[in-house]
Amino acid sequence: MFGLSKASKAKKIYDSLSSLLTSIEGWTPDKKLPENMWVDSYMIGYFFKTVALSELITNKKPYSSSPDQMVVKLCFEDHICPNNFKEFEKKLFHLMNKEFAAKKEGKLNFDSLGNHTSKDVSKDVDEFLLGNRHASRVIFLLGGVLKKEIQEKDSQVLEAKELTHKNKEKDKIAAEKLGLRYRDMLPFYLSEIYLKERMQNFFIVQEPK
Repeated sequence: MFGLSKASKAKKIYDSLSSLLTSIEGWTPDKKLPENMWVDSYMIGYFFKTVALSELITNKKPYSSSPDQMVVKLCFEDHICPNNFKEFEKKLFHLMNKEFAAKKEGKLNFDSLGNHTSKDVSKDVDEFLLGNRHASRVIFLLGGVLKKEIQEKDSQVLEAKELTHKNKEKDKIAAEKLGLRYRDMLPFYLSEIYLKERMQNFFIVQEPK
């Protein structure tokens, strides 16, 4: 009995992310993802890390493992951004090469919470690493492995905790109406803090100077 094909694994990962993508679409004016998000450094970092970690989870690998790059590629190419995949892949490789060069030159620095603190790297690399970090925190929360120190000290995680507590009864009632069991909404509210305003900013038309 052979395991799932790489294409089937990619579809399985995409299905596991469907609720996130639906939420993001709901935060946009016309309820669809803007095409230019797939060349945005932060969004590339966020979604690449999300899919990479999801590949490890769905295939029951430890978080320290390397994801199957072909499965990750197929997830984007066939499902997440098929119309923009070539531009996405080109920008992703560009960012990864710049990150590798900065690392090799000893320019990458992180604080005790894992936040990128380097001052002498380009803005696109900084945004790419920020997207990586935010995606990791949401996935690690879902997996119950986010470090206690981050949960107790990170300002955005603390803000998400407040929202979760504030909306708990409302979320519980909404789940019951759908015949579902209430689940911890903290990862959802954290992803909303990370992504909602950024998504809406893609639709702001800059006035000519």
